[in-house]
Amino acid sequence: MFKHRFNFIFAGLLGLYSFWNIVTLEGDRLYQAELPSRDLFYVVIFLAYSVWYVNLGIEKFILPRVKVVHPLILQFSTSLILVTMIALISVEITGVIFGGPFAFSFQNFLLTLGFTFRINLFLNCVNAIFFFNNKFNEKALEAEKLKTLTTQAKLESINTQLNPHFFFNNLSALSVLIHEDVKQADAYLQRLSIIYRYILNNQNQELVTITEELDFLKNYIELLSIRFKDSLSFKMELDSNCKDKLIPPAVLQLLVENAVKHNYFTLKEPLQIKIKSDCKQIEVFNLKQPKNVSEESTGIGLQNISERYRFLNLSIQVEDVKDSFKVILPLIETDEHTFSRRRTFSSAANK
Repeated sequence: MFKHRFNFIFAGLLGLYSFWNIVTLEGDRLYQAELPSRDLFYVVIFLAYSVWYVNLGIEKFILPRVKVVHPLILQFSTSLILVTMIALISVEITGVIFGGPFAFSFQNFLLTLGFTFRINLFLNCVNAIFFFNNKFNEKALEAEKLKTLTTQAKLESINTQLNPHFFFNNLSALSVLIHEDVKQADAYLQRLSIIYRYILNNQNQELVTITEELDFLKNYIELLSIRFKDSLSFKMELDSNCKDKLIPPAVLQLLVENAVKHNYFTLKEPLQIKIKSDCKQIEVFNLKQPKNVSEESTGIGLQNISERYRFLNLSIQVEDVKDSFKVILPLIETDEHTFSRRRTFSSAANK
């Protein structure tokens, strides 16, 4: 507290208040020592500044060097010794300069000592409040940082689930293509490398623009077209005015992949998947054509998406009815993303 950049002003204000208090309440007369106001003013101002700067010296030069004693105890105990010396020196000086009622005497020493002790006690009480307030804020900040790091670790853990899940599914498809059509397998591999690069580049990103996500999805759809030809039918109705909206990376791909995984489709009965967006949300819709023997679900898809939105204090909507399945994802404003980043301290800034 004593090192505050306005310490000179604070010490002066304390001296002025102390002088006003003594004059108003006639504090000097209580001790049968009526003192000239002008001389009293100089003495009080001198004592206020002396007590403040003694404590400043303790805080600046002694506290950093002594770690075995609590700083507040060390500050107060050391200040008592030095303030006693100030009182003694003050009585000696005022006796020489002003004389009269300020002349050196044991009574004057006790009065000066009582006054300086009172100022010192007040300053050390305020300093204790300042100290504990700072400690409380530091602990609160540490707790928030720890909470943020834990949240970020959970988010990264969820994101890393995408990589093996996506990669192994497509390795299996690539293995089949290699035996059927080498050229198609080569095209598939090139497209897969582009897609996987996107996932790797964005695995630690909380959000990407809807434009980036849709470009990635189009690459994924081309990948599916190599495998399944015209057995899949995609229809997109997208608002072109929403290019700067944000969305968690790879969520649309996961929804399309789930639709492909849980439904059958042929050239005669293609699977219809519709993607529609406005500037508030984007939805992925498909008519149900459930497989007779459905693949065992790992639970990664929708749960992953739901968890990632939960970290943004948002939720997704799932409409699972008899003939269709639809998932609605909120689109996020840029300023909401900025607020989220401030709130979670962005792991990059804290590493």
